[in-house]
Amino acid sequence: MVTLPFARTKQPAPAPHEHAPTSADASAPMERLRRMGEGLALPIAALPAAGLLLRLGQDDLLGRFDQLHRAPEVISSAGAAILDNLPALFAVGLGLGLNRAKDAAGPVLACLVSYLVIAKVILVFAPLAAGQLDTPPARMPYGALAGIIGGLLAMAIWKRVAGRPRIPQFAAYGIIALAATIAGALLGLAYPTVDHGLTAAAEAVADHAVVGGGLFGLLNRLLTPIGLHQPLNAVVWFLTGDCGNGIKGDVPCFIQAHDPDAGVFLTGFYPVALAGLPAAALAMWRCAHPDQRRRVGALLLPAAILCAVTGVTEPIELTFVFVAPVLFVIHAVLTGLSLALVNLLEIRHGFVFSAGGLDYLFNYSIATRPLLLLPIAAAYGAIYYFLFRWAITRFNLRTPGRAPAESPPDTGADEPRHAPAP
Repeated sequence: MVTLPFARTKQPAPAPHEHAPTSADASAPMERLRRMGEGLALPIAALPAAGLLLRLGQDDLLGRFDQLHRAPEVISSAGAAILDNLPALFAVGLGLGLNRAKDAAGPVLACLVSYLVIAKVILVFAPLAAGQLDTPPARMPYGALAGIIGGLLAMAIWKRVAGRPRIPQFAAYGIIALAATIAGALLGLAYPTVDHGLTAAAEAVADHAVVGGGLFGLLNRLLTPIGLHQPLNAVVWFLTGDCGNGIKGDVPCFIQAHDPDAGVFLTGFYPVALAGLPAAALAMWRCAHPDQRRRVGALLLPAAILCAVTGVTEPIELTFVFVAPVLFVIHAVLTGLSLALVNLLEIRHGFVFSAGGLDYLFNYSIATRPLLLLPIAAAYGAIYYFLFRWAITRFNLRTPGRAPAESPPDTGADEPRHAPAP
């Protein structure tokens, strides 16, 4: 399930030597995590183009036509370029997400410099094998995690040294490069232990895919309203699990390596996006007041089609997440159950953008038992529809079209009320 790129709210930059307010700003841990999630959402939003190009150029699609010559290889390479350089994209995204100043160029460059130094120094202590010297950055030690660490390190230093009158900008970059050198050396020395730990964790989840997938689906949705699901997604989808040739993460293992075991944290989103949430939109439309149904239908019908076709869930979720939190809890529980169910049935499907109809069709040929997702989606549509309709009417929830009509102002008991002018 995708989260749309965030829209930055313009805020005045703090004056030199002034610290930002300490209440409910980026200094608060929750706020930092939220902005980190917003930053990670930016490169993730670029993945639809990557996945589409990568899949179109492969042998089971355009690659099977000899008449196209090298065109499929070119198309596939263009998509792979984005996935292969995901660490650098994560570093840049964090520079944008965590920066609050008006000028974003300095922090973004600092994050990129930090990642490049860390990645290079790590290779000194954890070198690639002789036959893997052309390994892309995403498959090097730590993979996308190196970009995240580099971005976080650079922003932590930049906020403390940049803009101070006694520290010129070139010195700020020097400090960041020095810190990145030390961090890269420590990460390189620790890589065997860290790699063993990540592999063990991935194997534990693979052995308990029903529970692990279900918990991930539940947390993924519960954290969405505050934007903290993106750090969780980045770890699960792009860092954990090794399917060979240095490819890590559920998304790359499914899309690039075609690993039949990949998709543990992806498949279960399909029943929700294909039919569950569209059925929830139908239920909210049916529960709207009769005089409001035309307006509500104009809002929810396009959102339902968008969700089913592309997997973009936010337009529907935002209609009830704040006005009817009980519906969002139901939605989160059903999402977790969906991931648990498909893992129990050993269905494996994946996506790069989101779990909509387009990704379902494009990745159908590399999925495992994908046809079973269709009856599950149909059942989920019925469950969502009846549960949402029951909860809305039972608890009189304020979903679209159910807000009480405004009563006219009290002008006195004896004063007649006049109908509004046409």
